[in-house]
Amino acid sequence: MQTMRAVLLTEPGRFELAEIPVPRPGAGEAVVAVDACGVCGSDVHLVDGSTVAAEYPVVLGHEAAGTVAALGPDTTGIEVGTRVAVLPYVGCGRCGRCWTRQPQACAERKVLGVDMPGAQADRLVVPTGCLVPLPDTVPAEIGAILTDAVATPFHAIRRSHVVPGETAVVFGLGGLGMHAVQILAGVLGCEVIAVDPRPQARERAAALGAKLTLDAGRQVARTVVAETRGGADVAFEFVGHPEIVGTALRCLRPQGTCVVVGISPDRLALGMRQETLVSRELRLVGSFGCTAAELAELVDLVATGRLDLTGSVSDVYAPGQFAAALAETRDKRAGSVRVVVSYR
Repeated sequence: MQTMRAVLLTEPGRFELAEIPVPRPGAGEAVVAVDACGVCGSDVHLVDGSTVAAEYPVVLGHEAAGTVAALGPDTTGIEVGTRVAVLPYVGCGRCGRCWTRQPQACAERKVLGVDMPGAQADRLVVPTGCLVPLPDTVPAEIGAILTDAVATPFHAIRRSHVVPGETAVVFGLGGLGMHAVQILAGVLGCEVIAVDPRPQARERAAALGAKLTLDAGRQVARTVVAETRGGADVAFEFVGHPEIVGTALRCLRPQGTCVVVGISPDRLALGMRQETLVSRELRLVGSFGCTAAELAELVDLVATGRLDLTGSVSDVYAPGQFAAALAETRDKRAGSVRVVVSYR
């Protein structure tokens, strides 16, 4: 029996680099030889137990890029040897969201590394609909983080309907928020206000095009309204703190939109009268993941040089160093954007 390396979460708080059987593809599925897999805050939540996997043990990891190594029976549409980025969401295939190629919004969706075996391993099996071709000009490490760290804010920006020239406030300058700043300012041409308590994170956001950076605090909404002469057009919450959603809403002009991406099990604390929400015609929108079409757009942006992510991968670790990669992600080390584990 062939075996492979995999980072296995055996129960909350316990993981190990184990040897497990190489998975076999079914009809419509492909085996991807993983070249790189990013480490995300979601992995931290799984290991810490604040997010619960569908079952244990589970192979961690959902940000993957690699090469198609084998195809299941009667599987067409992609060839062995194709370099790919892997969409980490698998839908039921039967509902309207799946028919419109939005598996991230399927009520029965499964997420790699949470609800099904993930990508922190030498091999990964996924439906071919999850595979987006990756040109040779895009390194595997960049292709891996595209699938979530970049695609998730890209999807949120799309859901906001922001247009060039409008003002956007970004709360939280971790991997997701920093890439949101870069896309909003550098690709769309928006004026960006970036908010984070870490000075080095604010400096990086300014270097990526943020017009104004602010320390987190009670005066943020008042400052944004004053600086924009009435409020921002959109605000993005990437922190996962309910109180920040209320602050983000108070930053908006009439008919402004707040998009919430950060995840928290706690109840929202908007701190706002319902009549204010109604009279100002504010919009509160949730955003999760991305679509394969959006991931393909991002691949093209990188391949054509319109989106430069060369500074996004802070460190590359070996599989045996997963604990260190997880610690860097958990601790939000100054200057760190995203870390990747290499399986080549």
